[in-house]
Amino acid sequence: MLLADVIGHPQAKRVLQNAMAEDKVVHAYLFHGPAGVGKTTLARAFAAALLCGQGVNDSCGKCSVCKRVAQDNFPDFILVSPSGNNIKIDQVRELQKGVQYKPYEAGKKVYLLNQAESMTTEAANCLLKILEDPPPDTIFLLTAVNQYNLLPTILSRCLSIPLSRVPLAQIEQMLLKNNLGDPTTAALTAALSDGLPGIARLMAESGDGLVARELVFDLVERLTTGKINELLKTAEELEKRKEILPDILEQLLLWYRDRLIWLQTMQESLIVNRDRLNQIKECSGIVSKEDLVRSVKVILEAKNQLNRNVNLRLILEVMLLRLAGTA
Repeated sequence: MLLADVIGHPQAKRVLQNAMAEDKVVHAYLFHGPAGVGKTTLARAFAAALLCGQGVNDSCGKCSVCKRVAQDNFPDFILVSPSGNNIKIDQVRELQKGVQYKPYEAGKKVYLLNQAESMTTEAANCLLKILEDPPPDTIFLLTAVNQYNLLPTILSRCLSIPLSRVPLAQIEQMLLKNNLGDPTTAALTAALSDGLPGIARLMAESGDGLVARELVFDLVERLTTGKINELLKTAEELEKRKEILPDILEQLLLWYRDRLIWLQTMQESLIVNRDRLNQIKECSGIVSKEDLVRSVKVILEAKNQLNRNVNLRLILEVMLLRLAGTA
C-alpha cells in the first residue's frame, strides 16, 4: 500500500514524506494510537516507501520490491511480531545478529516491531542496546497501543508518530471502495467502529460486530423486564458466545453511551446507533443521568474483569443484575 492510499492521518503522512524528501529519515519511529487505528498499515506503507526507490517520497506499489514487502517476502524488510503474548528475548537477539549485515537488495534495511509494548523486559533492554548504537542504513519502526508501556529510554530514541481516530466518512468510503457492504451497512459499520478503520474492516469482513449488535438489542429488551431468572438465563447464553463477547460488551457500552449523549445534548449527529434513534428518544426520560453513568461504569468494570480471566458466568450475572432497570 502507498502512503498516499492510507486513509486518515494526514499530519503523520506529511511528517514521513517530508523526512524522505529532505533526506532526514531518523533511525527509529514509534507509531502509537488505539488498536485498529492503522499503526501497522502506516508503518508498512512507510517501509515500502523507504525500500522501493521507484516512487517520489512514496512507494510505486507496482515493482518487485513493493510486491514482496506486501507479502513479507523481501530480505531487507523484517517483521517482528509477538510469539504468543510477547516479543521474546530470542527474537530480539536474532534481530541483533541480523543488523550486523548490510542490506541485501535495497540501500537500507527496515525492521518493523509490531506491538512493541509486548516485549519482555529482557527483550526491551536488548533492543535498547541496538537503538543506543544504531547500525547505518537500518531503520526501526515500532508500533504500540500505549507508548508509556515502553521503556522511557526506548521512547527517547524514537521519533513519536501519534495516530488518532479517522473521520467516519473516510472509513465509510474505504468500506465501499473495497466492496465491504452496501451504503447503509457501510455507514453503520463506520459509525460503530468509533473512527478505527481496522475495527471497521474486521467487523465488515467477519460480520461479528453486527451480530453482536443484534444480540445487544435483544439483551436490552430482556433487561427491561428485570426478571432475575430471565437475566440468569441470559448470562448463561452469553457465556456460550464468548468468542464475540468483547464485541457484545462494546456494543452494549455504545447503547448506554448514546442514551447518555442524547439525554445531555439531544443532538442526533452525536448518536452512533442512529437507526435506533426513536428507541433512544423513547427511553431517554426513564432513568436519570446518574443511573446511565453508573451503568456505563458497570459495563467498563465487566470489560476489565473479562481481561483478567475472572469467572465469566459470575461477571455476566453481576453485570446484568446491576444493569436491570436502566436498559
